[in-house]
Amino acid sequence: MVRAFAGPFCRYYASAGQDAATVLAGIEAWREDLVSSLAGQVEESSLRWAEDPDGSVVSGDMGESGWIALRLLAFYAERTELDFPDTVPQLLELDREYRKAIDEKFARSRYGQLLPCSVWLPSEFPITVQAPMPDGQSAEIGSLPGLHNQLRWLNERTFQASLDAVSEWGHLAAPEGGELIPAAQRGFAALWTAVTAGIRDGQPVLVG
Repeated sequence: MVRAFAGPFCRYYASAGQDAATVLAGIEAWREDLVSSLAGQVEESSLRWAEDPDGSVVSGDMGESGWIALRLLAFYAERTELDFPDTVPQLLELDREYRKAIDEKFARSRYGQLLPCSVWLPSEFPITVQAPMPDGQSAEIGSLPGLHNQLRWLNERTFQASLDAVSEWGHLAAPEGGELIPAAQRGFAALWTAVTAGIRDGQPVLVG
């Protein structure tokens, strides 16, 4: 299962049963490396948030295919000349049109914070950047306020759902290879919950 997580990275990267305080120094060292590597691209203040081992966490289950379905929905929502797929592919790269957009780095997309990224920091900046995460895996990092705006736009242009309706989508099924629309709604609900919490608490959001 894929989940949308909002909270301190030290809470996310601590192993099950491990005190988050034990990984805090490593997270802070990683952030200093990030500040250095992004100097001139992102303001240093945008890379500062509270890494509290006792900080609150919000986590939402996106199901097996909710994350893939949500991005595919956003991709096709701005391409009215194309028909929506009926089902969710096992990998986004298996969708030919999506693969083309990946190669173009989503340069013309209004969802440039949603489609390429899996990590968002709680500050406003207009670009996305690729960087290693504390576990060594590379990720595209974006702006949480930017993602919040793009999710709101996506809802307005597709579902036009109220917040009460969105909250009900968390119960929808999102199996591998299942129907696209309910899976995308499940993914939207989980990510929206995490993004709202991250904006409120000034914390990053991560999907993984």
